[in-house]
Amino acid sequence: MLDRLVKSLLTKDRMDRLGVRETTQEDLDALIPIIEFMCEPQWKDVLLEPVPAFKHIAEWWKKVPAKLPRTKGSPRDQFGEIAMTAKDCLPLLDGMGLGYTMVLAADLHVRTDGNKQMEVRSGPTFNAGSFHSHEQLGQDYPTYPMPAIKFHNPWVIRTRPGYSTLFVPPLNHTKEERFQCMAAVVDTDTYPKQVNFPGLWFAKNYDGTVEAGTPLVTAIPFKRSDVPREMLVRVMSAAERYRVEQIAKTQNSRSHHYTHELREGRK
Repeated sequence: MLDRLVKSLLTKDRMDRLGVRETTQEDLDALIPIIEFMCEPQWKDVLLEPVPAFKHIAEWWKKVPAKLPRTKGSPRDQFGEIAMTAKDCLPLLDGMGLGYTMVLAADLHVRTDGNKQMEVRSGPTFNAGSFHSHEQLGQDYPTYPMPAIKFHNPWVIRTRPGYSTLFVPPLNHTKEERFQCMAAVVDTDTYPKQVNFPGLWFAKNYDGTVEAGTPLVTAIPFKRSDVPREMLVRVMSAAERYRVEQIAKTQNSRSHHYTHELREGRK
């Protein structure tokens, strides 16, 4: 009753004068998290959770020294300073820290016989994996005729309407030589259901455990309407070329121009 009375009093003309606007579906969608990970009650505090990707930075990158030793033979930059290492390459760090890393939820024992047979087994709490026969992938994939492994994921991923999730192998992780999960995109706004992660298995005559907590994929939510379907290839205009030249000149006059002045700060 009260709701109808308010609506009758707040005509469009009155709303315009008061600066009030009607709530739209877009307003309601904005209240939904861009991405959320949900599990069934029995898995709470049992299985390992997804984490922001910056918490799973590649181990080799962590070991890179912040600075090269200041010795006579150390390489120098154009300003005469000790050359920076990959540790100071923020584009590299920004890429590795994008999205959310999903890890293997429970220990998974894998045994392979040559490159044709695979057996996977996990504990009784959670079935952490299985495999696809090679017939499902044809004969041209890199590890043929080895079956493809399939890691089971207990997490339901739900995104805001209009958002999908890109799943890629953890960026710049080179330590994992046994397998690599395949990249895929799922419309997780309309398909809020567990998504498993198939992967190529490289290790022949393997008999060991892929431990819980092993990074599997990085989940990166994105708005579908922001991804262009078409691209343009052209010659730069004079103004655009001038901008490129100005950036180059600035980089030649002071270091870290991109890092300190052009790159948007991260929250």
